[in-house]
Amino acid sequence: MSESNNNEDTTAIKHQNPEEELKPRIAKDSVPDLVYRLYGLKVREIKELPSYDDLNFFFHADNTIENKNIKSVNKDGYVLKVMNSLQSSNPEVIDAQHALCQYVRERGVPTQVPILNIDGREWSLETFHDNENGKPVKNGPYLVRLVTFVPGKIFHETPYVPGSFYNVGIFVGKLHKAMTGFRHSFYDNYTHIWIVGQVPAVRDFLKAVTCKEDVAVVNEVIDAFEDQVVPELNKFTKGVVHGDVNEQNTIMYEVPGQDNIPPSERVHDVNAMLDFADVSDSYKVYDIAICIAYLSIDCPEERQADVGGHVLAGYFKSCSLNEDEFEALKILVCARLCQSLVYGAHSYAQQPGNTYLLTTSKGGWPLLHKLWQIPSNILYARWKEIMKQYK
Repeated sequence: MSESNNNEDTTAIKHQNPEEELKPRIAKDSVPDLVYRLYGLKVREIKELPSYDDLNFFFHADNTIENKNIKSVNKDGYVLKVMNSLQSSNPEVIDAQHALCQYVRERGVPTQVPILNIDGREWSLETFHDNENGKPVKNGPYLVRLVTFVPGKIFHETPYVPGSFYNVGIFVGKLHKAMTGFRHSFYDNYTHIWIVGQVPAVRDFLKAVTCKEDVAVVNEVIDAFEDQVVPELNKFTKGVVHGDVNEQNTIMYEVPGQDNIPPSERVHDVNAMLDFADVSDSYKVYDIAICIAYLSIDCPEERQADVGGHVLAGYFKSCSLNEDEFEALKILVCARLCQSLVYGAHSYAQQPGNTYLLTTSKGGWPLLHKLWQIPSNILYARWKEIMKQYK
């Protein structure tokens, strides 16, 4: 959900000048010509997809190909990704993402596949010219790339049921195993503001939050992170993590054989995980906390506190957490909620028309208060009881 030198924070929020617009400004009508010029594909139909700081366009293409690097048209379509101005200034991040995606694909975990342009490259920097009030305006340069579209529904569009939470947990475990051993120099000293461990930086953006009770709970969570989690970090398992396992990035399909089950209760499984923009070499437990946080937000209230148990049950099929990591989960889950809620409020102040930035807000604040008020021992006992049901 987020986005220079690889030793610096590359998140758009951290470096954003209030007067600077980071999101690319490209008219949808200009995309077909851009796709044809760069990739030799003729666009049949196109629609813009929701995005935080970037532009994403989904389209199908005619079977006519004028690009020697594309052997056949992907029947499921493509996504043209135009990166924000900050990330576009550091293309190495894309090279690192593509290398990681290839690494996990080779180990059986599906991801989007980058498409080579007519020059045989996985991306290019493009500058766009427009007119505003009769004056010529230059936008960019923006990093442009094309990837295959993965069919299915995002988790947010499927029923929030225990079996689906469990299946996401299984997939995250598989992903973590597939990423084991991956190294890329870009990630050696790379950090960004969306890493859960960077939650203290949230305080710099709290002025965007107007509710005093919300500000208070955010400060309590950050204090707990600094006092209770930071001293224990040396006991956590380090490794490359996805960094944004959420309900918008997880592509699902309905498990066959559920004709007799109401559609609102049908279990789905994971087809692929999208968006490797927030990858970091940090701690694997962060991914679990992120996953629990986002899958809980729009979950029916009576199931919210149980999500962690189902996700962990699936994750523990192939991976595990040590006791110190498990004991930190409540704080880490709430830390991620704080990041998403506060950064969303800040970014919306900069882009008041982009309602995608408030995706977390409606259910996120009540969930944060709810989870924070549950004693950790009671919450963990509940999760462990749920995990036993899957053994």
